[in-house]
Amino acid sequence: MRRVLFAVAGLAAVAVACGGGEKPRLSRTESVKPSGQAPDPQRWCDAFYPDGAAPSLALPAVRPARPGETVPAVPSDRWVWVNLWATWCGPCRREMPLLLSWQKQLVKEGDAVDLWFLSVDEREADLTRFLSENPGVAPGTSLRLTSPTGLDRWLAGFPGAPTGSIPLQVIAAPGGRVRCVRAGSLRDADYPIVRALLRR
Repeated sequence: MRRVLFAVAGLAAVAVACGGGEKPRLSRTESVKPSGQAPDPQRWCDAFYPDGAAPSLALPAVRPARPGETVPAVPSDRWVWVNLWATWCGPCRREMPLLLSWQKQLVKEGDAVDLWFLSVDEREADLTRFLSENPGVAPGTSLRLTSPTGLDRWLAGFPGAPTGSIPLQVIAAPGGRVRCVRAGSLRDADYPIVRALLRR
């Protein structure tokens, strides 16, 4: 089963990297220009929604990933960044410390943003064991899908968003409207683009 998932994820990642459609995509290898000016965040997103067309952020059926925690409500006064990941996804695990450091830096710079980790692991026991053995992974708000079938239905609510590939980022503006969906691993050079996105 995991081989199939990896194959699907690999094909989806290739498709995302190749772009497509009429809107030019920002290359996964394109970094910040020497001038220090970040590329257009709209090109960085695989699906970008301007204010008038932005869908609402409403979570699929989820449960807390750790006992004793609760499912948060979407706040109206800050950005919400939802990171989709799985315990078997190496790129997901590698980028999580980067996301945590970005969140701290953004808050330090005055950009209020909540970071939520949403696991797409099929077996609850796998996630529970992994989090128990790695307490520093996915701290704070950590959730898991109640049913894997809910993921496709949820992503279908974001027109043009990539599916079948993780890690996946869903970024919603204050007020709960999704502004950006992006698939694929993030790198240090993406930070200025993220910061520009939050300040559009």
